[in-house]
Order: sequence, then C-alpha cells, then structure tokens
Amino acid sequence: MTDTVEQSGRVAGHPKGLAYLAATELAERFSYYGMTALLALYLVKQLLLPDHAGHVLGLAPLRALFEFRGPISNQAFASLIFGWYSGLVYFTPILGGLLADRWLGPRRTVILGALLMSGGHLAMSFDASFLAALVMLILGSGCLKGNVAAQVGTLYPPAAESLRARGFTLYATGINIGAVLGPLATGSVAALYGWHAGFALAATVMLTAFCIYLAGQRHFPEDGPKRADRVALPRLPPRSVAGPGR
Repeated sequence: MTDTVEQSGRVAGHPKGLAYLAATELAERFSYYGMTALLALYLVKQLLLPDHAGHVLGLAPLRALFEFRGPISNQAFASLIFGWYSGLVYFTPILGGLLADRWLGPRRTVILGALLMSGGHLAMSFDASFLAALVMLILGSGCLKGNVAAQVGTLYPPAAESLRARGFTLYATGINIGAVLGPLATGSVAALYGWHAGFALAATVMLTAFCIYLAGQRHFPEDGPKRADRVALPRLPPRSVAGPGR
C-alpha cells in the first residue's frame, strides 16, 4: 500500500509533505496557545489599567457595548474578550474552508492565514493595535487551521487509508507538542522580560511556521479548481401527451 503513495519524496513511508505540514501546524499551535496563555492575565494586569486602556484603539466603544446592562469589572471585561476571541477562532475555519473551496484554493488560503496571524502576533506588541491584532488572529486562524489539515488528507491516494490514518496521528502529535511548548515558552519569556517579549516570541514562531509552509510547497498537491464546475444538462423536449382518442 505504501508503494501507491506519491513519489515526490517520502519520510518513514509517508509523503515528505507531511513533515512540512506537521511542522507548520506545530509552530502555529505554539504561537496560538503561547499567546492565548498570556492573554487574560495581560488584559487584567496591564492593558485594562488606566495608563494603558486609553491608548487602545476601539477599546472604549467595545467596553460600552459589553456594559449595556451596567458597569463590569476589568476581570469580567477580560473574560468577555477572551471568550469571544476563543469562540470566533473556532468558528472562522468554516469561512476559511469556503474561501479555499470557492476562490483561493488551500495553498493561497493557508498563506493568507499565516500572514494574518504573523501580523496579528506582531501587532500584539503595541497597546494601540491590540483589538486589530485579535481580529487578524481570528481571521488568520480561520484561513489556516482547517485548510492545513485538509491538505494532509490529499497527500495520500484513496487506497492508502491505513497510511493516511497514521499520517494524521503524526500530524496531531505535532499539534500537541506545539500546544504544550507554547505556553511554557511564552510564559517564561513574559515573566523574565515582560508581556510584549512573550508576544514577540509567539510572532517569531508564527513567522517560522510561514517559512516552513513556503519551503514545502513543492511537496504539496496542486490546488483543485476554484469552484466546482457546473454542468448544464441538455434540455429535453416536452413529452407529448396522447389525446383520449388514441
């Protein structure tokens, strides 16, 4: 069965593209979970304090929106921001899949997502661009997350079902490694050098994910057509109905 796998290069019996996709997702999850681990504490301990909150573009209107039923504490406001951010991150892959299937294709959509996430992590280093950074991270994750996983499946021919399952196991292992290392590393850096240094580490690793994905382009399958071809069926002439006298 392994002989049916594409011959553009193999690692331990798997297509070489798997290593690039798994490494991309490892680095992306490192940056995502690393930043997420800092987010709520950063909001409560620094960004929502009076000396910083006034510099964040759009923060006052957002707080007014959340306070429609009365004033809320900084901790409650931070929890609402964190909750909406986390929820939208897992909703937008629906839109990212639609964008890839209908218009851009998986490769371009993943590249767009990596650029948005890299920009978002970099923007976290400045108070003024905090909300814009969250928007970029939400959209970027939506473009990247589901489409990288979909590309893993396309590396294998239909007959290699067992090998494909093992490939997804290796891919998921990369996700878990990144999810464990990210909070440990960014948390340590933030504790030693400050919040923005932790966010800068997440940005650096996300840029690394982008470079890894670009380096593996030749090992990925070509994008399919941007949209499904619609085949117009020939119109048949109306059937004649025999009269009662026949």
